[in-house]
Amino acid sequence: MNGAGVGGALLIGIGNPLRGDDGVGWHLVEGLGLQCHQLTPELAEAVAAADRLLIVDAWLAPPQSGSLLRPLAAAGDWERDTHRVDPARLLALAEQLFDRCVPAHELLVPAFDFSWGDRFSPGLRRQLPEARRLLHGWLQGAVPEGA
Repeated sequence: MNGAGVGGALLIGIGNPLRGDDGVGWHLVEGLGLQCHQLTPELAEAVAAADRLLIVDAWLAPPQSGSLLRPLAAAGDWERDTHRVDPARLLALAEQLFDRCVPAHELLVPAFDFSWGDRFSPGLRRQLPEARRLLHGWLQGAVPEGA
């Protein structure tokens, strides 16, 4: 993991930069936030310390889908699975351990190719301008209606 956050906002990019489009989360938050292969319970402290949270990840989306910025809510209870933590459970853990529930969103970028390699597919490259626009808008406080 590298980075920290921007003005009280915590950005977490998830994925594997050596698996094609799966590395888009790493790519988009580079220099702005944390980069990790998967969410882990250890991130709960950083989440609780943030003013707000954005998780950026690849999304195996239906055809013709675009990047999606949507709100996240904490899942009911923390389930003690330390191998894989989804965003809602990470928020629940931060709330349970640190009594802090931060406003959170996730930015999902349509991905098409998860094969070995450090290059993005043409389809994902077409998605990058919109994903960047949504990310920078979120950093400025702009959240689409309904998100």
